[in-house]
Amino acid sequence: MNNFDAVIVGGGPGGATLANIFASRGIKVALIERQKDFSKEFRGEALMPSGKEVLNQIGIDLDNENIKYRKVDKLNIFYKGALIGNPDIEFIKKGQFRWASQPQLLEKIVEKSSNFKNFKFFRGYRAEDLVYENDRVSGVKISNLDEDIFLSGKVVIGFDGRNSMVRRKLAFSVEKFHQPADVLWFKVPYPENFIPGSQAFFSLFPMSMLVCVPVYDQKMQVGWVIPSGSYGELKRQGKEKWIEFIRENSPKDFSDHLKDCLDKNEISDPFVLKMTLDRVKKWNKSGALLLGDAAHTMNAVGGQGLNIALRDAIVCANHLVPLLKTDADKTDLDFAFEKIEKERLNEVRQVQEIQSRPPKFIFVNKYLVDLILPIIKIIFKFKVFKRFADKEFDKISNGFDKVKLEV
Repeated sequence: MNNFDAVIVGGGPGGATLANIFASRGIKVALIERQKDFSKEFRGEALMPSGKEVLNQIGIDLDNENIKYRKVDKLNIFYKGALIGNPDIEFIKKGQFRWASQPQLLEKIVEKSSNFKNFKFFRGYRAEDLVYENDRVSGVKISNLDEDIFLSGKVVIGFDGRNSMVRRKLAFSVEKFHQPADVLWFKVPYPENFIPGSQAFFSLFPMSMLVCVPVYDQKMQVGWVIPSGSYGELKRQGKEKWIEFIRENSPKDFSDHLKDCLDKNEISDPFVLKMTLDRVKKWNKSGALLLGDAAHTMNAVGGQGLNIALRDAIVCANHLVPLLKTDADKTDLDFAFEKIEKERLNEVRQVQEIQSRPPKFIFVNKYLVDLILPIIKIIFKFKVFKRFADKEFDKISNGFDKVKLEV
């Protein structure tokens, strides 16, 4: 059996970052990633100042690395095809909202981690099961097409996303927050004639909405919020049918752009992401710890998943690095797990509360939406409400709590 101080299941941003910190501090760490190619799996790419700060702390400066990203410098909101506002959001105005290439970012973190001899990356291995010793998790069984391998660790950390094997095998108790929506994602060439530069926009229409963001490959990432479970019927109708529905409810210039993209076959194949929002009631069990989406699944609202996972990694490292350098017993480790959860829970709760609101608002009675939106438009002209909104956006962009690498 391969022996490590820490075994991390999931090579996404949080897991890769934690492995990098462990390795750079002399901790022997195994990182397991089921994909051979990071581009084969969709992961959050919206990078807030809070997430960029974490990357800076582990020595990754996006401006000086071979990592593509695109800044968003303006946000527009449309309703039934008409522009209703351009919120003056400070961190967007300063160019601090970036859409970064996850494959390139993850390859860079792994590359830097590989400089440390105590880092082992199992690329293309699926975590199949947990290994136990005296009723406590002591390792992970992994496999690829050719072999099974058993990895042992003082700690096993599930950073393996919303479909977490670690969460499933240990049957963690989960608190679920009902979300009536899914998101259908696809890409089109960036609509330069519609919104030149690098602008994002929301397009609201009765019982639905579009979230459209410029991304690093000169495309626009389009997220269409649809009723939960409705994609099967949309798929049967065919792409032309649902694109036509979007066009009918979009600003004219964007509608024309979609028609042109459809004619030229420039609309990518769609995929559906469920707007799951949940949180395990306790983040550790039987010696294993959950972090990131495995512990608290985020939905797409506000682009928080990537940033929260990165911040989880920092707090986890602060507590576990000192223990893993010693012969800490299971009582010490379990107590550290509790402290990690306690330190992160405040921010996670507040972000999930914010994320729970928009999907519910979209699917309320369409006549009520018609009534509410004009009122909101008027209210936000008052400075007192703008100051309140600025404080909320500041927390969303910079984090609700201070997170700093201290080890």
